Amino acid sequence: SPGRILTDAAMLGAMHAVLDSSRLVDGTHRSLKDLGFGWISMDDGWHQCNCSTRQDEDPTLPKCSVDECIGGKCTWHDKLTGEPRVNLHRFPDMKAVVEHGHALGLKVGGYLNNCICMEAGRSPTHYEEDARWFAAMGFDEVKIDSCGSSTNVSRWSELLRASGKPFRLENCHNGVPDPQRPDDCPMDMYRSGGDIGASFDSILGEAYSTLPFNDRQLPLSRPGCWAYPDMLEVGNFGGPEPLRGHEEQTHFGLWCVVSAPLVLGFNMTDGATMDAAWALITNTDALAVNEDWAGHPGTLVKSYPAVGVDAWQVGQAACAGQPPGSAGWRLSRGQLVAPDPARRAPGGDGQTVCVAGAGPLPHEPNVYANLCPPPTRGSGQVSCGLPIAACSEVPGEWEHNATSGLLA
Repeated sequence: SPGRILTDAAMLGAMHAVLDSSRLVDGTHRSLKDLGFGWISMDDGWHQCNCSTRQDEDPTLPKCSVDECIGGKCTWHDKLTGEPRVNLHRFPDMKAVVEHGHALGLKVGGYLNNCICMEAGRSPTHYEEDARWFAAMGFDEVKIDSCGSSTNVSRWSELLRASGKPFRLENCHNGVPDPQRPDDCPMDMYRSGGDIGASFDSILGEAYSTLPFNDRQLPLSRPGCWAYPDMLEVGNFGGPEPLRGHEEQTHFGLWCVVSAPLVLGFNMTDGATMDAAWALITNTDALAVNEDWAGHPGTLVKSYPAVGVDAWQVGQAACAGQPPGSAGWRLSRGQLVAPDPARRAPGGDGQTVCVAGAGPLPHEPNVYANLCPPPTRGSGQVSCGLPIAACSEVPGEWEHNATSGLLA
């Protein structure tokens, strides 16, 4: 939709929105910048692509498939100089946008390794050209996405910081800190889960994605190297009240507790949306919890069984082709059994389905493995929760602790 298209007007509007001090915070007129929201960053859409895999984001360009991009067809760099090409219809003067933000006392962030016309597969990389151009534009931050081939975050960090200008670097799905080398962290924040959406299922899944990094004696999420469960969806939820408000409040509180970077993701030039979100996003007690570092980020401490039904809360959410997330599961002979005995597991030949809780989740690197019982096991890649298999193939491994009411 037109409202999703990134332009210089959208950036300038957001800049002025965070400076608006017409609303009250604890009885005093204050702005979002006063509370620490002083970074205005862009995402995909500023590049001059030769084609687009996302017609909703760039409907003016000819459509190209992901396979064509992997084959080297897609580009947003000048063929002669290798420098980035800016969509001048949207950003006639990129440097002026950045300088305007600086004049207002704000930091300004950009975006690389894009997805709309991903330079993947056979496409050449442009690390040096991009880093040099970003420094010349005056950006303070860069988000490195994972759609193109330029995914070496250590190299990005070296090149950007060699310019002599301090950069904040967000790593979006290009790896996470190595638990064996926790001090080797070339980024300031890294995505712990997938792309977020304005639904409580998504919020819960993203919160669980922080566990492999937070639920440790020596956490991998810490100052200067934060696990980031994606931007906030406060202001974007739909549905009836009071449910909508309760879900957004829980979402914001969760992000504050787990020490997540707080990035507002709604249209801040929409006065009605800002009015509705204002009391929540300016809650100074919650912001203080988010900003205070006591040696460890917040993490999951205890999981509770479902109340009033003979069920266990096993998964995060319903997911296509998988059992529902938190209804009807039962403990039987040390196995967690799916609610529908007729449900067929892949290759299970009609057998009853159970949780297969041992080992890493499917398609996950070992860093994501979390040995807690369900539902304390999160996943950055598998939104359906724990893997399942035919019960005959799953050894009994969960026992009910009558004292704590948990599974172990």
